[in-house]
Amino acid sequence: IPTLESLQAIIAEDIDVQKVACEWMDSFTTFFQRGDVEGVTSLFIAMSHWRDMLALTWDFRSFHGIDAIQTFLSDRLSSVQVSGFRVKPEYTALQRPYDGIAWIKIHFDFETDIGLASGIVRIVPQPQNAPWKAHCMFTNLEDLKDFPEQIGSLRNHAPNHGLWTSQREASLAFENEEPTVLIIGAGHSGLDLAARLKTLGVRTILIDRNPRIGDNWRNRYEALCLHDPVWYDHMPYIPFPSTWPVYTPARKIANWLDHYAEAMELDVWTSSTVKSARKNAEGTWDVIVERDGKERIFHPKHLVFATGIGANEGKTPSMPGMENFKGQILHSTKHKHA
Repeated sequence: IPTLESLQAIIAEDIDVQKVACEWMDSFTTFFQRGDVEGVTSLFIAMSHWRDMLALTWDFRSFHGIDAIQTFLSDRLSSVQVSGFRVKPEYTALQRPYDGIAWIKIHFDFETDIGLASGIVRIVPQPQNAPWKAHCMFTNLEDLKDFPEQIGSLRNHAPNHGLWTSQREASLAFENEEPTVLIIGAGHSGLDLAARLKTLGVRTILIDRNPRIGDNWRNRYEALCLHDPVWYDHMPYIPFPSTWPVYTPARKIANWLDHYAEAMELDVWTSSTVKSARKNAEGTWDVIVERDGKERIFHPKHLVFATGIGANEGKTPSMPGMENFKGQILHSTKHKHA
């Protein structure tokens, strides 16, 4: 983090924050829309950072240092049609998180030829009242223009008289269709992804070996409580109630995941196991799923592993003298209570 000392800069008491922010954004917008890589990079300090999530790279990418940012822009600016930069002045502010550290934070929206996007940039002062420069930039894809999420005014407006139950059963069975995406694991991340894909109209099936959604939390040790505070753990479309505790007990989050899958009408096969998955000559996957003693072969275009770290499969080491130990030998995955 650049300090005012390392920047050899000071901040005037009467600084016009909005003016400084607008001047930087005006230059950035002009250079960016021209495809002027050198112009854009001239607005960044040498040790700067750019994090892009799908907006400009179709990937999750981080670029550290001006050389990496220049290479990224050289590769992408000519093929990304960017327009409609709009600063959000209500979020523009001078921030001083610690003594000797300060920046102006700017929020903005923009568009590409494919989607709607947003950005956040922090700019820092320069020596001798020179124009401010960026220290870190974040760009994020918010929505696809031609395939928006089916939410709000785009939700289904048709009434459903007596057909919902049979439609849900047919959707879950996948009898005469293939999923586009198969997700292994119906935990937090699997459900999160499936919900997003559903609102984009992408047919998705989740496979989970547990009998009930949420068992990945329900079956762990009794005292388990999430160490992430509640505002880090919201699911798409259905946030936790405002009464939700800051730190969620494991069994409470387990029940919530079960409720969430039902409310979002996600297609989950529980008590099911993926026996194998191989890429075929057509570029899709051959995935063998065992359920109720029967095997079904799916051919999804995309296969996602959402099994968590280690998939709760404990590996017990072999140690000299284990066979002579008279106490209990227990892997942490088997621990339930003290």
